[in-house]
Amino acid sequence: FGGARSTEMPKKGESEDDDDVSITDDVRGADYYHGLIPKTDVEPLLKKEGDFLLRKTELKPGEIVLAISVRHDNGVRHFMVNQDNDGSFYCEHHHEKSVSDLVSYYTTTKTPLSSSSGVRLRRPIARPQWLLNHDAIRLVKKLGEGAFGEVFLAEYSSGGQVMQVAVKTMREEATREARLKFMKEARLMRRYEHKHVVRINGVAVHEHPLMIVMEYCPGGSLLSHLRKEKGKLSLATKLRFATEAAEGMAYLHKQKCIHRDIAARNVLLSSKQEVKISDFGMSDDKLIVKDDKLDKVPVKWLAPETMQEKVYSNKTDIWSYGVLVWEIYAEGAEPYAGFTNLQTRAKIVAQDYRMDMPKETPSSVSKIIVHGCWAKNPNDRPEFTKIVKTLKGKA
Repeated sequence: FGGARSTEMPKKGESEDDDDVSITDDVRGADYYHGLIPKTDVEPLLKKEGDFLLRKTELKPGEIVLAISVRHDNGVRHFMVNQDNDGSFYCEHHHEKSVSDLVSYYTTTKTPLSSSSGVRLRRPIARPQWLLNHDAIRLVKKLGEGAFGEVFLAEYSSGGQVMQVAVKTMREEATREARLKFMKEARLMRRYEHKHVVRINGVAVHEHPLMIVMEYCPGGSLLSHLRKEKGKLSLATKLRFATEAAEGMAYLHKQKCIHRDIAARNVLLSSKQEVKISDFGMSDDKLIVKDDKLDKVPVKWLAPETMQEKVYSNKTDIWSYGVLVWEIYAEGAEPYAGFTNLQTRAKIVAQDYRMDMPKETPSSVSKIIVHGCWAKNPNDRPEFTKIVKTLKGKA
């Protein structure tokens, strides 16, 4: 951080929480206030010298402060807004009674934020459309638990219309690392627009709980649908599910996204029973990801090279997709039933074992899964574009 620093002091007679609210209440309505967004999301918004915004940031666990982020000399500088014992706010020397007055002072007088940096505030940058207000979101009912918090059905008001959405919330006590992961998931999702990928409306980060607001899929997870409709699903429907999932994945791979957690539990269904790839909590935009933390990972969906070397790539997604297609034709059964995770790993890696596809599976589908998606050598696995063509050719 550039500029002078002091810790935030609560005003007399107020708790820390009240103080935090009073600081941000003053600026919450300001277009240039972006809430609790990380540096990674800030930098693309500030394009020209002097472009600035105000945000919240966590200096250390539990210590949330306000910072002014400014584009300067081809970089972005971050200045802390301090509060004095008398309740006034300052960056270096000049004090004002409110944060918005302080920002006004620096924008109108063009005084540098600190004498050493020479950084001036020129143009306030308004919140982008994907930064939503909590006031526009009404939680209706809990749908389940997510990795970081709960998932709700909610109503989102935008442009005079109210729409049903799904909302992922983040627990207030979550670590900074968890919050950055949560924001990364939202950042990745913002790039994607495809009929077989869950669409994001935006994030609400002005207050707790932090929220990711996205398309609501009333059909629920593909896994629960397969189990509920066991014995009633036609072969045509199963083939459609497999094809739509491959189309969604072909799009994501074209966008350089490795999903890393493809399974029937992470595929949702729209009201028309269309497949939507969801849950980007583990996703990445690198070509290869090495991740040593395999303790919480669902082993039975992993490619052998992930089990052995802990690497993920678009080729490991293709293996996991093969297990998803097996789940579709097995109507939601557990893969490698009767085997523990350890036994599954030993059978696949040491014995080169592959599951048989359920007996109703069309031979063309079985072939591309068992001999294609589950090929030992990652380079022998077909790209999703080829899988889509094969499945559509046999429709």
